Amino acid sequence: MILGMGHVGKALSQQLRAAGHTIVGTTTTPEKVADLQACADEVAVLRGAERDKVVAAAEGCDAIVVTVAPNVKNTRTIEERHQHYADVLVESCRSATSACPRVVFLSSFSVYGDGGSGAEPVTENTPTANHEEPSSRYYQEAEQLVLALSGGCVLRFPDMYGAPGDLSFEERVAMCHEYFGGKAIFSADAPLYAIHFEDVVAAVAHALTHDLTGVYNVCDNDHLPPTNKQVFDAICDEQGLAPLEFLDQIKAPLKRISAERLYDTGYRVQHGDPNAHRVSAHT
Repeated sequence: MILGMGHVGKALSQQLRAAGHTIVGTTTTPEKVADLQACADEVAVLRGAERDKVVAAAEGCDAIVVTVAPNVKNTRTIEERHQHYADVLVESCRSATSACPRVVFLSSFSVYGDGGSGAEPVTENTPTANHEEPSSRYYQEAEQLVLALSGGCVLRFPDMYGAPGDLSFEERVAMCHEYFGGKAIFSADAPLYAIHFEDVVAAVAHALTHDLTGVYNVCDNDHLPPTNKQVFDAICDEQGLAPLEFLDQIKAPLKRISAERLYDTGYRVQHGDPNAHRVSAHT
């Protein structure tokens, strides 16, 4: 079962079906069912928080992949973020873990906060932090539900890009100006790790086929990307926009993040940093 048939869910479903698996997909939008029937063997209309519906739809499934993610347009205020993140992340994982002992959850690097003191890279053993900010807090709570299972696997990802219809980095800057008054809620000095959605799909498929359990960071293990400020200043300069103000509400590690644990299992990202050329040109 794939809980949340967005771009990652659809691509993952197609890949797993090609390998011989039967897929139950879910959507919150009845109008999308006909389209999703081309990607999944069954499609259930439900919200991840609707536990009874999730349990019923997952009957007979031997694994659930939770790909749900909050909608940034529903998180303009701190109050909205608390409500929306808790509902989408925690309650979806609560439903999934009630339905199946094998759950793979797509989590976020935001659980690390600023990564802590010291110069050593952030690893899966780095303590989580920033326990009150909604993004970090509720990803952590959702993770704990999944990791309590013997078959629980948490994949921690950076910002995703490259899915069909996804906002480009230029469009993200424009949205910060349009919806948030020229403010960005993340940290200026954090390296802007980004991962192509095809690498996200590959990581989930890898976790399933290799029966991975526990926590894994997923990113390019070989290169340190430029910071948020470097990337978005370059974009603002290109677009003739005022630089963004960084609010540092969603903290991210201020140093390198190690994906060595996952790389040791044979996984590698296939897409390089999408912003390296832009920052080089700007400097």
